[in-house]
Amino acid sequence: MEGTEETTISSLFLFYLIFLHKSRSFRLHLCTNTCFGAVSEWRTASDPKKASWLFSQDLLYSDRESNSLFLSMDIRKDKEEQDQTLVKFYKRDNVRWTSPLLCKLQGDVATGSGVDRHMMSTVIFKLMSGFHINLGSAAITKVFEGEPDHLTPSVSDGLLDNVMFAVAGRMIGHTFLHGGPSFPGLSPAIVHILFGGSLETTPLTLQDCPDLDIRDTVKMLEGDAKLKDIDAVHQLCLSWELPALNATNRKWLSEKLLLHAVIERTRPQINQFQKGLKETGLWSLLIHRRDVIPILFPRESEAQVTPQMILDCIIWPSSITFIFESYRVEDDDESDVVDVCRVSGFLKTFIENASPAELKSLMKFWMGWEVPATEMRVEIVEAPLPTALTCFENLRLPSVRACVRACVRACVRACVRACVRAWKHNAMGRWGPGTISRYEIDSVNAPPADQSELCVLSLKLSSYITG
Repeated sequence: MEGTEETTISSLFLFYLIFLHKSRSFRLHLCTNTCFGAVSEWRTASDPKKASWLFSQDLLYSDRESNSLFLSMDIRKDKEEQDQTLVKFYKRDNVRWTSPLLCKLQGDVATGSGVDRHMMSTVIFKLMSGFHINLGSAAITKVFEGEPDHLTPSVSDGLLDNVMFAVAGRMIGHTFLHGGPSFPGLSPAIVHILFGGSLETTPLTLQDCPDLDIRDTVKMLEGDAKLKDIDAVHQLCLSWELPALNATNRKWLSEKLLLHAVIERTRPQINQFQKGLKETGLWSLLIHRRDVIPILFPRESEAQVTPQMILDCIIWPSSITFIFESYRVEDDDESDVVDVCRVSGFLKTFIENASPAELKSLMKFWMGWEVPATEMRVEIVEAPLPTALTCFENLRLPSVRACVRACVRACVRACVRACVRAWKHNAMGRWGPGTISRYEIDSVNAPPADQSELCVLSLKLSSYITG
């Protein structure tokens, strides 16, 4: 019996020593076997969004003890320096992108997960709109070019030499692992080749060719109409080492030219992009769960935030919240309940009638990025302006009383300042006494010196007062 106890103690001690061993490969193997149920769950989950979430959580958990990645950006710098900071961060080699992420905005007091969300949103936005970095061709560098839903990698050698496509892959994979925005609008043909599709089954269209001159040349070969510019066809065939046009190969040549323009010319870019995506650890999910690919690379229309998506997630307030330094109080006064209904109704009306761009801006203000949370809270508070607690998915809107008081104070100050100018401008017929006595002030006709203050007053009090 004593021997058995000694053996058990020795085994436990040996296991403890192994567990403390610094070999990451063993700890990862141990974690994978311990969490085997979670791993199988992402493979078998019916919902691809849930599968991607389970996979991401498992991957991030396995590297939770690794050294943190620290991304710091100074918002006081110009756009070029900010973009260089982002590119430099993702340009590094041999980085474990599943390590814990810490983000900081220098020049801003914001902290917490809201900063991480803002940074992830900025990364995808810059990747879509272009970086303010001159790599020899333009002041703004776009990694992908073309029409919406038909974006293809740029054929710029400068981007390839500066590994910008690997940077793009790391950005997209890293953001996706942390639950951030997807990358919308990538051409289905590029997605097809990116994940090992054959050339014969590539879903190519003319819209996939961003070069309009090449597109026009390929379009000429469609059908049986007489060619207007046969020299352009010959020059293109010669430059790409394709057979010359003849009476029997017109359709074949049209398909070959389009395939070369969209796929063959961008093959090195696609390979580099794939390499960057693989480095984030996301590749295993994308290969085993093909239904996740449309979530990572959705069409632009599918990536848009709709009013109903936001409204379904909002938890509406039932009373006005008074915020003090160390505690908060809910006020259930009847008049305050009416105020809550009015302001809530105003927000609901705004969301229902807002454009997709306005909804994205609202989400970025509220959440830190464009992705709605499962629960997003609204509070009505005694404050002059709306504020957002992005870490807690909390939007604070001013009550009717607070809004009226703030606007009346601003209105009085503006009237006092503008009245002197009003009489001076009256002789010219541009400005007269009493013009600023309305609640809704027309800032277009105001003197330039008063533009900034009067723009604030363009908020319509009637929207709050009447609900």
